[in-house]
Amino acid sequence: MTIAVLPDNLIDRIAAGEVVERPASVVKELVDNALDAGASEISVVVDGNGTSLIRVRDDGGGVAFEEVPLAFERHSTSKLRSEADLAEIATMGFRGEALPSIASVAVVEMVSRPASQELGCRYRVENGRKGSPVAAGCPAGTTVEVRDLFYHVPARLKFMKSPRTEIKYVSDVVDRMALAHPSVHFRLHHGGKRLADYVAATRLQDRVRQVFGDAGSELAPFSLTREHLRCTGFASQAPKSFGNTRYMVTFVNRRFVRDKLLTHAVLKAYDTLLMKGRYPAALLYLELPHAYVDVNVHPAKTEVRFRRQSELYETVLSAVRGGLRAAAQDGPAPPPRTPDEAAPHGQVPGRPGVREPGPAYDAATSRPLLPLEPHRHPLAPDPGFQTGEARGKTERGRFSSLTVVGQVLGCYILCHGEPGMVLVDQHAAHERVAFQRMREDLEQGRIERQELLIPQLLELPVTEALVLEEQLGALERAGFSLESFGRNTFSLRAVPALLADGDYRDAVRAMISEFVETGRTGELQQGFRDRLMSIACHSVIRANRVLKIEEMEALLRNLDETEFATQCPHGRPVMVRFSRGQLEHLFRRA
Repeated sequence: MTIAVLPDNLIDRIAAGEVVERPASVVKELVDNALDAGASEISVVVDGNGTSLIRVRDDGGGVAFEEVPLAFERHSTSKLRSEADLAEIATMGFRGEALPSIASVAVVEMVSRPASQELGCRYRVENGRKGSPVAAGCPAGTTVEVRDLFYHVPARLKFMKSPRTEIKYVSDVVDRMALAHPSVHFRLHHGGKRLADYVAATRLQDRVRQVFGDAGSELAPFSLTREHLRCTGFASQAPKSFGNTRYMVTFVNRRFVRDKLLTHAVLKAYDTLLMKGRYPAALLYLELPHAYVDVNVHPAKTEVRFRRQSELYETVLSAVRGGLRAAAQDGPAPPPRTPDEAAPHGQVPGRPGVREPGPAYDAATSRPLLPLEPHRHPLAPDPGFQTGEARGKTERGRFSSLTVVGQVLGCYILCHGEPGMVLVDQHAAHERVAFQRMREDLEQGRIERQELLIPQLLELPVTEALVLEEQLGALERAGFSLESFGRNTFSLRAVPALLADGDYRDAVRAMISEFVETGRTGELQQGFRDRLMSIACHSVIRANRVLKIEEMEALLRNLDETEFATQCPHGRPVMVRFSRGQLEHLFRRA
């Protein structure tokens, strides 16, 4: 077949397939534009499953009369001017594909007026066929109405779900936008019914409660700043968990993204705190210079690429872990302090027509963060928020302050104290204590190793072999002894004694594979921890063993010196607490 240039209408349909997956995609792109226009109020109206009508109204800067038709030309945007701008993208949208892509598969009408003009412009595009701009009276801002989405693309229309399902996707988009931009008032209506009305909030925690209801107040805050990177957010406290990752939401410079590295770091922070197959709720906000993240890797802009991935991974892991540690040591964190009023949206310097979105917020203090500059990170750690390590030292003796009453059913230690009545699972408690001590030995390099009678040969792909050569020192410290045995082949001569007998090459392969993916060797550590959990489980106090009062008190003192003492290494609870009010309710005294 000969090579031919595709016609414009087919090019537009291909572009639409990349950007417009379903009605929720249209809502996301239009709300992105509204936020970039500096809107303080955004209203979304959807009918049916979203294919019949989507209307997005904002009070932002508006589009000048003569520029409205230009907004529907492919790759036309006010948000980029040079190649340097592409390396430091500060806006939600920037490709200039949203409006022309939507207009190629729907009937789109835009009515827009800047505050500086008396009359606005009405412009209509019907499945790629452009009309003429007409003067119109309208309030300042922009309204975009999308009708008959995909009606001329029946193949795409077949994949649309029921109205209930599609509106759920739309609602997810609005919720995420609201969580990323607390200073903006969001409304969502469907079929004449108001589904959401998130008034502008000066505290991030207020917006979290608007979106998640009472569950939002049960999340523990975390915050950590390292050089150019700031990581804040909220995370559920173990054993609170869910059956999937739906409630793990990540924002990078207020942009919702899906990223395996960040998800892995959050889950690693919950290591041994949740049972297998259970996932936390976590809101993660990352702020870093725009030059350190590439958002131009996916048409829908839901994927990004980071510089210095390993540093980012460690920061997220430490931030979430610190928040969980602080919550476990000190109980629920105090409510965030009232911040200064959110600064109004401002014009991006040197970028005509582009307005800086509202301020991001520190989840621990709910104070607006300062805007980040590409080559300078002005943020310092908030002195009002203590890290997990610092807060963990402010209160000790939570378990040992309990008064031991006795043993119940040969399994549980019955105590009372300031929290009320407390039951402690003696096996789970001792298991956590033993696991902690063995893990400290592991992390401090006190690892016994065993020589293999017959060395095992490990042959790797070229990429993984190069990584392994770089990590030979780390493997040696972890208890492995490997030597080069020809091209891309290594001889495994010694392994950590903790590992069970078998083919040890799988452990090395798993570790190298994960290092290629995340820049870390957590897979090896996870293998060790699994083995430690098994050893701890079989080497500690069992159920139905009678303990003396002195032994119970000693176990409680040991729990005070143990991290995350409220959960056993498998994620089961160590203690159950009954307050005075709960007991009085059980006996109908309340």
